[in-house]
Amino acid sequence: MGILNKRKKVTLINSIMFTSEKISDRILRIRDGSDVCEYLVLGEKRAALIDTGYGIGNLKGYVESLTDKPYDVFVTHGHVDHASGTAQFSSVYMNHEDLDLYKEHTTIDFRKKILADSIGNFADTEFIAQRTEPLKELKDGMVADLGGVSLKFIQVPGHTHGMMVPICIEERTAFFGDACGVGVLLMLEESLTVEKYLASLKKLQSYEPLYDKVLRQHGSCESTLHVLEDNIENCEKILAGTDAHISSKMMGHVCYWACPVNENGLRTDGREGNIRYTEDHIR
Repeated sequence: MGILNKRKKVTLINSIMFTSEKISDRILRIRDGSDVCEYLVLGEKRAALIDTGYGIGNLKGYVESLTDKPYDVFVTHGHVDHASGTAQFSSVYMNHEDLDLYKEHTTIDFRKKILADSIGNFADTEFIAQRTEPLKELKDGMVADLGGVSLKFIQVPGHTHGMMVPICIEERTAFFGDACGVGVLLMLEESLTVEKYLASLKKLQSYEPLYDKVLRQHGSCESTLHVLEDNIENCEKILAGTDAHISSKMMGHVCYWACPVNENGLRTDGREGNIRYTEDHIR
């Protein structure tokens, strides 16, 4: 789950308006007015939808207004804001290490609570039912060939056990999502320790020759390549006990920022990567 934007809550939202923006000729960013986005990657023969958001509104209909190609859906991890719309789609992949998390987070009751606490109350008719069909397994190193465009999936455990980073080889673009960003959440029950997350980031760093651009699903939805080295440094400082250790509260957790932040949750020193963690999630 990403850091929720501070938005004015509305009493009831009755209609989801999807929009898209062109990142490149082959990558579109899709928004539904919430605090998270999805991506549509277009190949010559097939397309790929990365994530399905909170499962509100007719995402399937909107995707099919953007492309007439057959497509698969790839869920980066099992959190409510990324995996809840899968019931609309037939061919859906997710790393199975997040299956239990996914089943908990994608219930309509769970979604309603999270959205009401963060964005607003949505009409019951806007919620897509929870998926009952099985998910195909998305494994580390898997490659999806879309025809002239390919996606390589890298497992980066940390935020969740099954966290995946797709890399579009031909576009030289990595979709870091919640795996590495301006406020990585490592204080959740489903998160790994900072020590294990550091190993995951170093693994991701080994794929740097494949990409020049980093996209995310929250906030500005883009980062420089420095966000990865920032968070490697943050992990090392946390493990050494030399990070800023700024006390904070989020989602019922008493946790710590590795680096000082401003009122928008961004680093005060102008650098990008930051981590929220608890003391029992260090080693």
